[in-house]
Order: sequence, then structure tokens, then C-alpha cells
Amino acid sequence: MGNAMRIVRLCFQIAVIYSAGTSIAFADEDLQAKLANPVADLISVPFQWTTYNNAGSQETPRQTLNIQPVYPMNLGGGWSLINRAILPISSDPGHVPGQDRVTGLGDITYEGFFAPTPTKKGGLIWGFGPIFVMPTATDDRLGQGKWQAGPAFLALQETAKWTVGGLVTQVWSFAGDGQRKNVNYFSLQPIISYRINPKYSLGYIGTVTGDWTEHQSGERWTVPIGAALSVLTKPKNFVPLNFSAGVGYNAVKPSDAPDWYFRFQVTLIFPK
Repeated sequence: MGNAMRIVRLCFQIAVIYSAGTSIAFADEDLQAKLANPVADLISVPFQWTTYNNAGSQETPRQTLNIQPVYPMNLGGGWSLINRAILPISSDPGHVPGQDRVTGLGDITYEGFFAPTPTKKGGLIWGFGPIFVMPTATDDRLGQGKWQAGPAFLALQETAKWTVGGLVTQVWSFAGDGQRKNVNYFSLQPIISYRINPKYSLGYIGTVTGDWTEHQSGERWTVPIGAALSVLTKPKNFVPLNFSAGVGYNAVKPSDAPDWYFRFQVTLIFPK
């Protein structure tokens, strides 16, 4: 995790520099709504730490730190391009007796959402674009060894207190290690967030996934049920931070998938 900690320290150092003489021009509740919206006009860097219990045949914990920078670009003509990357750093337990744990970088994902710029607060928000997965894993157990691509689509509805919607992706492998399994992978990330007050919000955490290469339906789907409490803070002489902590349970899962997962996330919010 040495490289991961260096990245984290660098991001916090940048946050200190950005915080000097700048401010976020959104009310706290509006800022919460933007954090729940993956295609919001907001620069952010979430650090998402997830621990999965009883993973693999040895039923030992697996940890993943996802670093997920988001950078929106105004394209003009009422459209924006929301660039989002996912850099996973994982610690994977042995899958057979005597196999050592490995820790390192996984496959990096890029998502680009073309979204119309909202003309008013609330209402229907949507976006679409490509998703690319690069075989950057430092160990075979941390990635799939395949170049992957596919479409992504997002739609959500905002009200005064709620954000409800979903983010759907589908990727197929098209190149990479010929000895590795082909990829045909679906995911649905439900977006459900309730703003309790300007500081606190409650939301769903988890992603429904489907591996179409699995012929047995019992091994194909993962359907989690999870919730997290978020707290928005604005430290003096620093960028705003959003802290989130929650727990989830995989109600439907493959035989070697973990039952429970615990998640902690801190999001740095930068002025644009």
C-alpha cells in the first residue's frame, strides 16, 4: 500500500494549496445533492475503502482502496463531459491453502459521461458515454488481464430531499492475455440518497453485477443491500470534505463471494 499512501498524501497536499483563497459557492444541501450525482459539475476526489469478509475459498478478508477522481469539462452548447477514473488498489487473500496475500494496483477504469448542462435545479438528469478498462494490474489475481470497453448510461431524479436513479455499464473484452477468461460484464449502481439536513445524508451503497460468461445463474449475479451515513464538513483553511461510513450484505452472490462488506469513504471537494 506504499504507492497508495503516496497518492493519498499528494491529493491532500493539493487540497491544502487549493484551499488558500478559494471557496465552494454552493449551499451545503446543494453540495450534498451534487455529491450524490455522478455527472454533477463538481471536481472531487473520493477515496473509498472497502473491506469484504470471508472472501474466496479461504474465507479471509479482502480490502480495496478505490481512488476515483472526477473532473467535469464544459463543452459548450449546453453540454458537459464528466471524466471519471477508478484506480483500485487491492489486497487479495490466498485462494488455496499456502497461497500468499498479494497487494497492488488493479485494472484502471475510465468513464466519460456526456451530459446536458441542467438549466434549473432538480428534475431529470442524465448522461451517457464510453467506459474503458485497462489491464494495469500488478498481479494476475488483482485484474482480468483484458482490454475492455462498452457503454455507460446514467439517469437520476432530484427533489428537495431525494436523489434517485441508477448508473448502468456493460463491458466486453476485445484484447489482452489470450490465456485469460473473456469478459462480458454488466453492472448497475443504484443511486439513492436522502438529505436529512444540510450536514447529514443517508444513502444506498453497493453495485449489482452480472457475469454473462457464467452459465449457472446462481454464480452469475451479485445483489447487495447496503446503507451509509454521510457527513459534510468544511474545515477552516481546507477544502470541504464529505465522510461516509456504511455496511452492506450480498443477498445474492456467487459461492466464493463475501457475505458482508464494510465501507468508509472520504471525498475531497475542489473549487472549479
